[in-house]
Amino acid sequence: MGQMITKPDANPIIFAVCNWLGLGGLGYFLMGQKKKAIIAWIATILLGVITCGVGYMIIFVFAYDAYLLGQKLQSGQAIGENENGLSFLNAIFKD
Repeated sequence: MGQMITKPDANPIIFAVCNWLGLGGLGYFLMGQKKKAIIAWIATILLGVITCGVGYMIIFVFAYDAYLLGQKLQSGQAIGENENGLSFLNAIFKD
C-alpha cells in the first residue's frame, strides 16, 4: 500500500489553492503525495495541449481533491501516498 502521510497542521485551503495555481500538482507535492503530483502535472499538461486549453479545467477537480485530503489530514487522520478524496480519481491514481 505504501507509506502513510500524517500532517495534523495541514491547511486544506492552502493545498487547494496550490493545486489550482500549480497546474494541479503543487498541493499534492506539499502534502507528501509526490508520485501523485507528477502524474497530475503530466495529465494536466497533456489534457490542456490535446484539447487546446479546455483540459486545464481538470485543475479544479485536483484542487477540490486536495482540499478533501487536506481536511482529512487536518483532522488527524493519515492518508496513503496515492489516496484520493474523490473516488472517480482512482482510475488515474491507483494505490
